[in-house]
Amino acid sequence: MTLTTAQKIAYFLTRTPGIGVVKGRRLMENGDVTDVEDFLYSAKSLISAKDYEELVRTFESVDTDSFFDRVKKAGVTLIAFGEEDYPESLTPYGDMPVLLYCKGNTSLLKTPSIGVVGTRYPTHYGTRATQEFVKALSERFCIVSGLARGVDAIAHRTALENGARTIAVLGCGVDVVYPAENSDLFEDVCSNGLLLSEFALGTSADAGNFPTRNRIISGLSRAVLVTEAGLKSGTLHTVNYALKQGKTVYGVPGSIYSDRSAGVNALIRNGEIVAVTKPEDVLEDFGERDLFGEKRPAEPEKEKKKSSMSLSEEEQKVLDYLNDNGETHFEELLARTELPVFRLTAILVKLEALKKIMKTDSNFWSVY
Repeated sequence: MTLTTAQKIAYFLTRTPGIGVVKGRRLMENGDVTDVEDFLYSAKSLISAKDYEELVRTFESVDTDSFFDRVKKAGVTLIAFGEEDYPESLTPYGDMPVLLYCKGNTSLLKTPSIGVVGTRYPTHYGTRATQEFVKALSERFCIVSGLARGVDAIAHRTALENGARTIAVLGCGVDVVYPAENSDLFEDVCSNGLLLSEFALGTSADAGNFPTRNRIISGLSRAVLVTEAGLKSGTLHTVNYALKQGKTVYGVPGSIYSDRSAGVNALIRNGEIVAVTKPEDVLEDFGERDLFGEKRPAEPEKEKKKSSMSLSEEEQKVLDYLNDNGETHFEELLARTELPVFRLTAILVKLEALKKIMKTDSNFWSVY
């Protein structure tokens, strides 16, 4: 097995000064990735002369053979943007990596997932809430988190203890154990789940890497759950990314006397995230959607008819807009309906479950 052409090109892009994730993604979307020379030719019209010179210099100087040897020796699987195994959940967002480094079960990237994040220093309350929610949610979702100390580690460990799936998105290379206290958990996730990173092998856990990796946690996830977080918690980066991506964010309310719940409580108070007090609140919000290719037990005919016909004023408003205007992007719906992000997301989920609307492409929605 050798590097594919797409993987070579993606690797070159990540090594080129001035070509960040957005430019790299645009080049791979619009350039010819079937041949390296053809890609260089097509890239010339897509970037500035300065960036193009840097790109050519990188293509001429970087040794892909030694890179592949390192990847192979580390037991790492590479996935380039546009390849079959690249997660569909990341495709709609223009700031996602062009190259993913994976150790473990890459098939998990195709499973419905939910992100679980929170403070690095949870209270007993936060620990218990994380365990209870993950235990229930992991029966239907792959649990995605960041393998940091605290809530992240508890989420991964709880999923594994219950024989469930989990993905750890790292702020360092997949061959770097961080924090050291999670070394055993690191190995467990590698053996029974998936370690994932956009950072090259050997990349250390620099502080600036963590806020950017959070966009991948939310991107992979159908929704994000925050079990405990303070006002200045790094968790809020994940929340912000999730909201920008049009995802529902759930939060477990905490004590008004606890600083470590102040961030979650503020987000709930401001109407930015949905308060949940039990796992069933999250599961019910997903309605009847077929998450793993198996239909849930059908409702009695009477109840089914009633639930499919019972729409609130806001839900009917969204449905009417789609009926009148056809396929519409999430951002336009947000502007036209003037609903909060979390509320519109919840409405779309319900209408989709009721088979009244469907998600078409890149966060566009239309009626059946």
